[in-house]
Amino acid sequence: MTAKHPQFFGAISRRIYAAFLLAAVIPTAVAGVVGIYLSLQTLREETLRNLEQEVRVRSQGIARFFDQLSSELLYLANTREIADLAATLAAGNPERLSDSTRRLERDYSALATLYPHIYQIRFLDRDGLELVRVDRKSDKVHVVSGEHLQSKADRYYFQEAMAIRPGLIYVSPLDLNIEYGKIEKPERPVIRVATPVPGPGGSNAGIVIVNLHADILLEQVQQMADARRGTAYLLDRSGHYLTRSAGGEIGSFSMEPVEKLQNRFSPEMIEIVRAGGISPLQGDGWILAHAPIDFASHLLSDSSRGKWKIALAFPERELFLSVFNLYMLYAVLFVALAVTAVGGYALSRRLLGPLEELAAETDAIAAGDFGRRVPVAGNDEIAALGGKFNKMAEGLDASYRAINAHRNQLETEVAARTRDLEQERASLAAVIANTVDGILAVQLDGRLRLINPAGRKLLGGEDDPLGTPLANYWPQWPQIAGDAGTGSIRCDIATPGHILGLSVTPTTTGFIVVARDISREREIQDERRELDRQMFQMEKLTTLGELAMGLAHEIGNPLAGMKAVAQAAQYEEDIPPGLIEALKRLEAEVDRLSGFLRTFHGFAAPQAIMAGPCRLGPVLEDVLFWTRKDARAQGIQFALHGITELPLLWADAQQLKQVLLNLLINAIHAMPEGGRITVSASMELGKARIDIADTGCGIAPATVDRIFEPFFTTRREGSGLGLAIVRKIVAQHGGDIAVSSEPGHGSCFTLYWPIDKNST
Repeated sequence: MTAKHPQFFGAISRRIYAAFLLAAVIPTAVAGVVGIYLSLQTLREETLRNLEQEVRVRSQGIARFFDQLSSELLYLANTREIADLAATLAAGNPERLSDSTRRLERDYSALATLYPHIYQIRFLDRDGLELVRVDRKSDKVHVVSGEHLQSKADRYYFQEAMAIRPGLIYVSPLDLNIEYGKIEKPERPVIRVATPVPGPGGSNAGIVIVNLHADILLEQVQQMADARRGTAYLLDRSGHYLTRSAGGEIGSFSMEPVEKLQNRFSPEMIEIVRAGGISPLQGDGWILAHAPIDFASHLLSDSSRGKWKIALAFPERELFLSVFNLYMLYAVLFVALAVTAVGGYALSRRLLGPLEELAAETDAIAAGDFGRRVPVAGNDEIAALGGKFNKMAEGLDASYRAINAHRNQLETEVAARTRDLEQERASLAAVIANTVDGILAVQLDGRLRLINPAGRKLLGGEDDPLGTPLANYWPQWPQIAGDAGTGSIRCDIATPGHILGLSVTPTTTGFIVVARDISREREIQDERRELDRQMFQMEKLTTLGELAMGLAHEIGNPLAGMKAVAQAAQYEEDIPPGLIEALKRLEAEVDRLSGFLRTFHGFAAPQAIMAGPCRLGPVLEDVLFWTRKDARAQGIQFALHGITELPLLWADAQQLKQVLLNLLINAIHAMPEGGRITVSASMELGKARIDIADTGCGIAPATVDRIFEPFFTTRREGSGLGLAIVRKIVAQHGGDIAVSSEPGHGSCFTLYWPIDKNST
């Protein structure tokens, strides 16, 4: 009997489908249109807000750079070296002039090294003559010799800078650099930043001027244009502008008057930009975001107070089409409607599904599947038909089960006997396969005959090492096999990355080897020995600290009395000169011993830390102030990297200063012939990393492991407590210290210091 299926899309389905479309598709279409409109409005506002934020962030970054540069320039104009040069010029002493200029050349070279965008630093006297000039070419800083120095008396920037008072900053417009009366090739767009140097009688002795490569501004403008695929503008204080488009050449340079922008924007928009008004602006089909560059405004002279600005412009239609494509929205809406239509069809089919399911179950029973049933729900005609169908299927199923019952019973008995045998075999295999020890069967010729998974792992994880000589993995095997010829043995062998313990038992056909990885056991033994050594060291340091405290107390009081007696005896009458000299030497020796005792006391009982947020820059500047004189006397230069970018540290500022002072003094002592000390800072694994590297004599390998031990020193005049105190202070702050050294090439001490959690 052939089952007759209902039509897939009959009259009932059409009526249900039409009702579903009217009830679902129309509301979906209305909701989609409203959602598109609201989404476009939200995206429009968010895009404008992002444009404004990007322009302001870039302008603030440029302003911070100029603020820092202005501070450096004012510092250079008020140093002792510049004051000496001004006094030398006023006195007309040519013999001291050369010495003064050399000191300035050294300071200017250091500043040019720190700022890669500076390619020229000069000192011009009151007549406009260059006395000191440091240039950067091809990333190298060099001092210009006297025969190549020029007169800049006729330059506008010299005249305007000389007209302001000391303590103010002069910033020139953006133009091209001129050398020997001609524009320098290749062209260099520059911004000149200058400040007067005070001279005697209230007059200006000259100016310190920095030529700043305009790439620091042009790169920001170009990056802004590339990032947004628009057009970026830079407006200087003189009323000129330059423009950069996405994908344009950074090296091109052309300044135009602001009035020329009226070819693209309305005069009202241009005036709002120049006055620093509302941003972003919309009008005449354009969107224009702008922001002022407000650098060192409290220090600028009246002649430099014109506002610099950056701006970013887009055609309004292009911007919002790139934010969201309307055609894509329509496509999404169409897909949504199509999905709704398909859903309506599926619903109509769901309502007629029971009839189709009854037909499918009939076909299944006809094919011999007597366990099939149809669900019966409700009390209509279709439910009654389903009940009769299920009764028929149950009768057929009972007959089928009775026929197969005897056959299943026989199969069960055979399977039970087979299962018992397999269980015994599987149990033995499971014990061997799952043991943590490697079990290997080795033939007399040294080839592997059997191996379990743990053994494969110990051999390196090869898929099938069977039949391979065991000596390929364990070169010691021939010797082990020879030793095991007379009986079972136990031994340990070393393999790459592991230590194995072997139990070897000879058999008539070869050897049975049980192997275990004992690497971790050996590591635990080594760790325990290291822990015992550290505990012994701690007990030794504790005893040493108690001894130091007692020694400092017992010797300190008599020394104080001896110093008082020596000082009083010097003022007695009729004291022979030789005795006075002896008393002075006695007083000096008492002071030396007192200083040694203070160092002793500092190691034995360091002060409690008073940690808090601490900036590395000011602390390092104090340390450099006290060490710079000794470093300069030995021809040592300092280089700093990444100090200002470091977040706040969590430290006691005084104890951090003591750590840095000890390390810098040690570096200076390691370079009696001069050299360079580099202090660099960065972030590493959530802590501040501070590297102090020198180019001195280095530390011998046999000495590196002992330099932090109390009273160990390689200098005759040293106490051997400086680095011990340094390590103790670092540990109290929760930090760490490491050292690396190459004899003859210098050393590097690395501090890992915790940062202030609130600054991250």
